[in-house]
Amino acid sequence: MSSREETAPRWRARLNDAGLRRLSDLLDREPDDGRLPGEWDTLYKPGLGGRRRWRWAPNGADTDVLYIKRYARTPLKEQWDRFWRQCRLHGRAYWEYEQSRRLAAAQINVPGAVGYVERMRGVFEQSGAVLMERAPGDGFDRVWRRLLDADSPITRGLARFDMAARLARFVAAFHGTGCCHRDLYLCHVFVDLDSASRRPPRFTLIDLARTHQPRWRAMRWIIKDLAQLDASARQIGATRADRWRFLLAYLNLPHGAARTRWYARRIVKKSDWILRREARKRRRS
Repeated sequence: MSSREETAPRWRARLNDAGLRRLSDLLDREPDDGRLPGEWDTLYKPGLGGRRRWRWAPNGADTDVLYIKRYARTPLKEQWDRFWRQCRLHGRAYWEYEQSRRLAAAQINVPGAVGYVERMRGVFEQSGAVLMERAPGDGFDRVWRRLLDADSPITRGLARFDMAARLARFVAAFHGTGCCHRDLYLCHVFVDLDSASRRPPRFTLIDLARTHQPRWRAMRWIIKDLAQLDASARQIGATRADRWRFLLAYLNLPHGAARTRWYARRIVKKSDWILRREARKRRRS
């Protein structure tokens, strides 16, 4: 079994001061067992399997908040997905850490990479953990619902159209790096904004663990990303005009271009399927 770990240079002294001198400690014991000072919150979510997540405020304050994701008991299906779509020599903790660094270097706003540790048996992931900085703001879907409830001016007229266009350009820049997300719902696009529109919104793409750089059939994955965005936008009240403006800005094409209609047909077909699947899940629950 081999073990690797790395910490971003600007975080080494800070983690050491916080009591985390070896990242392997995150694998050898429960991070929130009381030996690491600060405030800990366990983050629960259905379907995590062998993954666990924590929010850690080392100073007990709302500064330098870190998120820790730990991998263990990785099923063969997920091992294969990593071999095929991501990296054969490293685990998912390494992948998320490296994707954060790569996308940040390409000027895409993502949570800052703090560090990772992994244990591999040959090419098989045994366990791993990744630490990421907190993304500013909150999920776009939650922020937008709050703005609607407050009847914010940003939800109407030209400000609403501008928001759709800015979001589209952010997603286009992400796809321009050659990456796709595979889970690109609006809850994974954080937005930090001023509801009075005194400064432009800042978008941040989170949950980079499923990102990949498709070597074949890239358009399939692009359409899937855009359909996931479209489905979650429809769930928070996006109109047909909103979605059309988003697509025009994403493609940077004039109104009525044939290629825009080609994209729209495929996105809506997939988006409809996503919404039907979610409706079936709700009926069964």
